[in-house]
Amino acid sequence: MHSPGARSSSSRPPLPRLPDGAVDTWPVTFTASESAYARIWLRGLLLTLLSAGLYLPWARIACQRYLLQHTRVAGRALDDLRSPWPLLVRQGLAMSLLGGVMLAGGGSLTLGLLTASLALAVWPMLQWMGLTQRIQRVTWAKRRLGFDAQVREIYRVLGLPLGGLVALVWLWWLVTRLGSAMGWLLWGMALGLCLLAVPFWLWRWWQFRQTHILLGALRLQWRLGPQEVFEWLLQALGSLLLGLALALGLAALLLGGLMWAGVWAGLGGVLPWLLACGLLAAWVLAWAVLPEAAARAHLLVWGQTGNAHLRVRCNLSVAAHARMRLRHGCLLLVTLGLYWPWAEVQARRLRMNATVVQSRVSLSALAARWPVK
Repeated sequence: MHSPGARSSSSRPPLPRLPDGAVDTWPVTFTASESAYARIWLRGLLLTLLSAGLYLPWARIACQRYLLQHTRVAGRALDDLRSPWPLLVRQGLAMSLLGGVMLAGGGSLTLGLLTASLALAVWPMLQWMGLTQRIQRVTWAKRRLGFDAQVREIYRVLGLPLGGLVALVWLWWLVTRLGSAMGWLLWGMALGLCLLAVPFWLWRWWQFRQTHILLGALRLQWRLGPQEVFEWLLQALGSLLLGLALALGLAALLLGGLMWAGVWAGLGGVLPWLLACGLLAAWVLAWAVLPEAAARAHLLVWGQTGNAHLRVRCNLSVAAHARMRLRHGCLLLVTLGLYWPWAEVQARRLRMNATVVQSRVSLSALAARWPVK
């Protein structure tokens, strides 16, 4: 096991702390311009469409690099030095797997399920490649971050949930063939067990990702247990069900009013419009509930990340984030998605400007142990 602070080494002394228990606060500032980012994003979208998707890795890296270059921690900028070619290879592999599953499923459901199971066995490796390439190419003050997870570790984290998903799908396939009531009961019990395990699986994933990030001589840690993740999911599910109940109640009132007025029988041509209004309400509901859950997840992940030498502190306002995202959802709907770059910059600015890093070591001592590469 690695130590929670600096990586153990017999030849190097530990990082010196600030005297008298002092703590430095390093601000995180975000200075990107919505209009400048929108130009980069729209250019990438146009070239991606013209190239039938081949330009997507270049577009993604250009967008990510602009956002990172305008993010400063302790007055020093981040950057993204990734090459688009590995991303293009992963994109090709993912599309090949998806295409193989669709072709196999078109010929036979059984063959499609078998192909999908094999594709899921490869997916953790693609995730590991993506995490490693993305994090190791991010720099702070021209110093690269590190990510030292091995591929076997991500299989230990993702193997059980993916195996549970595959077993659940194959059990469904078997039950549909047999048509047994007992089989459906067993399948429902298996589904319930998988749903109960989701918070634990999500906790393991966040822990895996956060605790393998290296800042020079320091390793990040994540100090949260499965119980907090379970409470977050329970709260998000409760908000979603409450919003759904409210939407269904309003729909019932509208239907009751139309039936009471005696005009329901003549609304055959209006039903598509009512369906469209229902879909619009579902969109608004999603953008009203999910941003709150996303803000709480951000606080869970980054508000509890750190080690004995430095900690990330985040005071993101959940209510402000939810209100902003609800407004973004309406604007995205009106502009057919073209408002996305403005929404992304505003959301990132709110998150970054609500974050600081508190350190028990000086900036110069950290930089001295973190060589420029």
